[in-house]
Amino acid sequence: MNAFPTPAGIVAAARAALGAGERAWVVGGAVRDELLGRPLADLDLVVDGPAEPFAGRVAERLGGSVFAPSERFASFRIVMAGGHVDVSPLRGPDLDADLAARDATANAMAREIVAEPGLWDGGRALAAGPLHDPLGGRADLACGRLRLCAPAALGDDPLRVLRLARLAAVLRLEPDAAAAGAARRAAPALAGVAGERVRDELSALLAAAPPAPARALRLLAGLGALATVLPELDGLRGVEQNLYHHRDVFEHTLEALDFVPGVVAQLGGTDFLATPVEAGLPEAPAHVPLAWAVLLHDIGKPAVREVGEAGSILFWHHDKVGREMVVGIGERLRFSRRFVDYLGILIRQHLRLGFLVREQPLTRRALARYRRDVTPYVFESVVVSLCDRLATRGEMTSRASIARHYRLARSVWSKVTKAPVPHILSGDDVMRVLGIDPGPAVGQALEALEEEVEAGEIQDAAAARAFLLEWRRADAASGEGS
Repeated sequence: MNAFPTPAGIVAAARAALGAGERAWVVGGAVRDELLGRPLADLDLVVDGPAEPFAGRVAERLGGSVFAPSERFASFRIVMAGGHVDVSPLRGPDLDADLAARDATANAMAREIVAEPGLWDGGRALAAGPLHDPLGGRADLACGRLRLCAPAALGDDPLRVLRLARLAAVLRLEPDAAAAGAARRAAPALAGVAGERVRDELSALLAAAPPAPARALRLLAGLGALATVLPELDGLRGVEQNLYHHRDVFEHTLEALDFVPGVVAQLGGTDFLATPVEAGLPEAPAHVPLAWAVLLHDIGKPAVREVGEAGSILFWHHDKVGREMVVGIGERLRFSRRFVDYLGILIRQHLRLGFLVREQPLTRRALARYRRDVTPYVFESVVVSLCDRLATRGEMTSRASIARHYRLARSVWSKVTKAPVPHILSGDDVMRVLGIDPGPAVGQALEALEEEVEAGEIQDAAAARAFLLEWRRADAASGEGS
């Protein structure tokens, strides 16, 4: 598999693909990041003619394929292993009009792809022509200011409110008064934006390195946008917790989110994570499905919050309520059914690892039961629990208790069986042994049998059949006594 080309290599291919009299520019984020000395990722190109034939010629030189990512715009995406390049026609009569139609001045700069790149042809940066900056984006970057290209920039596309927050958080820019005011006015219109667009923008926000996601979410909350796109998360603001916590539920959640990449790395790295495709969130970076789970793990708390007689604050069954709530979020943001199931398992089980602290020393049966309940996301469940715990440091929480939880997390992940549990008997076998018809009882019997097999108590079919008969007698006796 070929490596993704360097920015200079992409520009060289674009230069070679230019037709007679045709002009093209590198625009937007790549120009901004080059000025800031940040790593350059995907490039955006603008051409002063039809985008599709130009994109096809560039793709041929780069060994990529071309498709149209949206029916709403005449842009095309060149996809290669490791990244992509977007190619669009000019929006408006000239480059200045195109840049003026963008969201923020930091994204409204360009470098022309010229035949003789001169000083820029060093292979280290964009290898493009002189900076074109009609709106003063470079000066805004220099003073840490986030300024809109036009007063109507956010109203034209309310999704830009989310992008503005991400840009401000990642680049540590401060929206000026005009930008903040425009964002507040545009925030309610986010309710009319397609759910998949909101989902993808929030996923892009969660893909940023900490603490940028938390910073962006705080900004969105302050602008009134979070209440529109994720009211379940916004509803955690100001929800006070018990003395085991040092922050309200919202700030606790954002702190837990900050821990995700570090905890994943400490427990072995992203190779142990279910891939985004397996989790049901394709095309997202590796950490993002897990970040969503941490972000939503406590959304059930406001609905169940109680204050006890002694003033203690309780959140009984918030894990169960949170799992139910995520179904509605999935419908609104167009999550796949697989990803809703992924989130549901991790939210429902995020307290389980903490409960195992009370079962020390761990037995093989306890580990088998835990694995069964969180399969196939064992690693993810350990990470969510640990991030949750590390963000819980109230006056009733000792460092020793956090250390015990950390040791338990490592122990569970190292000891839990990684190999598939052998299927000694099938569902048909269970029905024959127990003399029952297809139904829920078959699944219950198989789950009970699987736990015993994983715990090492059952190793052959004869023992499995004997266990099932005893399991049915015990279940019947339990039912008679209830």
